[in-house]
Amino acid sequence: MIPSKLKLSNFTSYGENSPVLDFTPLHMAAISGSNGVGKSSLLDAIIWCIWGTSRAGDSSDELVRLGQINMSVEFSFELDNHPYTIKRSRKLGSSTSLEFKSASHNLTEGTIKATQQKIIDTIHLTFDTFVNSAYIRQGRADEFTTKGPTERKKILTDILGLSQYDILEEKAKEKIKQIEADLKLREYQLLEIEAELAAQEGQAEKQKMVAQKVNQLEGEMKGLQIKLKLLQGERASLFLSKQQADKLHQTYQEAKQELETITSSGKQRKDQIAKLQSEIESLSGVDTELEQLKTIQATLEALSLKKQQNLEKQHQYSEIDGKLQLKKQRQSQVEAEISDTKNKLKDLEKDQAICPTCKQPLDRAQKLEASKELSQKIVALSETFQGIDISAEEAQLKLLEVQLGSLLVDDKQILELKNRLAKLQHLQNQKEQLIQKNSSLESEQKVVTELRELYLNKKTQVEKLEVEVSKAPDLSEQLNSVDQAILKEESQLDALRQEEKSTQSTLGEIKQLINRSEQLQKTKNIKSEEQLKLRAEKSIYEELALAFGKKGIQAMIIETVIPEIEEETNTLLARLTDGRMSVRLETQRQTKTKLAGGEKGLVETLDIIISDEMGERAYELYSGGEAFRVNLSLRLALSKLLTNRAGSKLQFLVIDEGFGTQDSQGLSRVVEALNTIKEDFAKILVITHLDELKEEFDVRVEVSKGPTGSTFEVVGV
Repeated sequence: MIPSKLKLSNFTSYGENSPVLDFTPLHMAAISGSNGVGKSSLLDAIIWCIWGTSRAGDSSDELVRLGQINMSVEFSFELDNHPYTIKRSRKLGSSTSLEFKSASHNLTEGTIKATQQKIIDTIHLTFDTFVNSAYIRQGRADEFTTKGPTERKKILTDILGLSQYDILEEKAKEKIKQIEADLKLREYQLLEIEAELAAQEGQAEKQKMVAQKVNQLEGEMKGLQIKLKLLQGERASLFLSKQQADKLHQTYQEAKQELETITSSGKQRKDQIAKLQSEIESLSGVDTELEQLKTIQATLEALSLKKQQNLEKQHQYSEIDGKLQLKKQRQSQVEAEISDTKNKLKDLEKDQAICPTCKQPLDRAQKLEASKELSQKIVALSETFQGIDISAEEAQLKLLEVQLGSLLVDDKQILELKNRLAKLQHLQNQKEQLIQKNSSLESEQKVVTELRELYLNKKTQVEKLEVEVSKAPDLSEQLNSVDQAILKEESQLDALRQEEKSTQSTLGEIKQLINRSEQLQKTKNIKSEEQLKLRAEKSIYEELALAFGKKGIQAMIIETVIPEIEEETNTLLARLTDGRMSVRLETQRQTKTKLAGGEKGLVETLDIIISDEMGERAYELYSGGEAFRVNLSLRLALSKLLTNRAGSKLQFLVIDEGFGTQDSQGLSRVVEALNTIKEDFAKILVITHLDELKEEFDVRVEVSKGPTGSTFEVVGV
């Protein structure tokens, strides 16, 4: 991971419009400035943007600039020549948002947790790995050397990522426990199988005896089935004969019933014919009276038509008379208007004539003009009067009066005819009854003729059936006897079937037991093989648990990297001390107590042995400056180790303060040591407030604080 750009807004002491920090021209540079101006905040911003944490812990609200409610950090970097950008924003007391993008893809997941894991998976770097390798935090350079041997070894284990072997060891032990449980289960299953096999001995002989019993029962059942089949055939023949006899008797009874019905119906039809003949005779004079009824109806219809025509002419007369009266009224109105206009014309001839409109006196010219208008009006009104012609209406009215005289109808005569018609109206109903009764009589006579013929045929059929019924035998007793014999045989057959079914069930159980024995023997062999495999597998996992343990692969890896750490540490320490000091790491030491054989034992440790021109001395006896050089050399060696082994391709080293114990010469040697490793890192940043140290760097990010917050300026590029 190589930093490219850092944009921050309202992060700690930095304001909303802070400048963008471009890492592109920086290779090895100092971030300098007075204490409290915001130097370390630049690194805190990177850490918070990538991992969501900081020196203040996980509380993001503490990072928001005082007086603001929103902050954001955008960090761009390169990884394997591919650009990436992370942007994390926070609203005070509310929510955090996280975005992750490459040059061509949006890598942001659905949740912040998933996006965070995506970032870690991409850069192959956790926060703990970063702070224990590439980021030497303020006041933490001696974290490794001041720890006890056990803690040092744990730190080294964490840096090397050996905790995965602890997980593998635990998984191997869990697998051993699981295998042991499976072995106990197999032992229990094998004991059960052997007990069941012992209980099932002798089943083959029992199977032979039961099979013989089944064959015997099947023979008896076959004999009964043959006998039952013969009885059922006899019963079917008897039942068919009885059905035929019963059907013959039923046909005889039905024929007798039909004959009685025909006789009864014939009697009823004869009575109906006599009644109809009597009724027809009582209606014999209806035709004469109906002729008189038709004459009255014709006369009444003619009078009604004449009266209707009279009413229509009267209506027409009223309409024309109305039009005549309207015309006469219009004539009267025009005559009155002509008379009024003439009177106005006479008034104009007077000396003091007054205007009929404005009531003012008129002069001569006005009189002439008014006289002319009135004369024209009289002419127009006269023409209107002449145009109102009433002669056509008067002629139509005279014609209608003549027509109405010829259409006079006597209402008394009409009423008298209607009364006579009402009295004779029932004759039509009687005529219709007469026609209907004659039709019914004809139909009844025809039916009686047909019934007489049907009676004779049915009587002949009944006499013939009576003879056949008397000859048919009664098969009820014989059929009942056969039914009893069938029930007896069926009962015996059912009993045999139940016994055979029970015996077959017993035989099936015996066969299942025999098959079960064979299956149990196969299962026993399988379980025995599984038992052998589980024991072999357990042995393998026991070896794996031992290999993954602290004294196995982990110890071998640590033993492998110790020379590498010693070499890198002593290379740096030689430059920092002019070759006066060196470090040796011991991973084992002898115990004070002796073992049973008289020899001293060995224990796992990680001791730091420091020596100079005066020999080996305890770490605590070295001065602060000397101790710092040892601490820095070890931390840089560990950082380089992790960079090479963690697979993170970090290429980014940060050292935050911690140089106060060094004199001018010591500071120069620190910079010299950094120069020796700068090719291993793409970016090296040293945070310091010491003027002597910052002058050792050609390129610096100088941080200051003003009224609007912290800011910085890159110099030397």
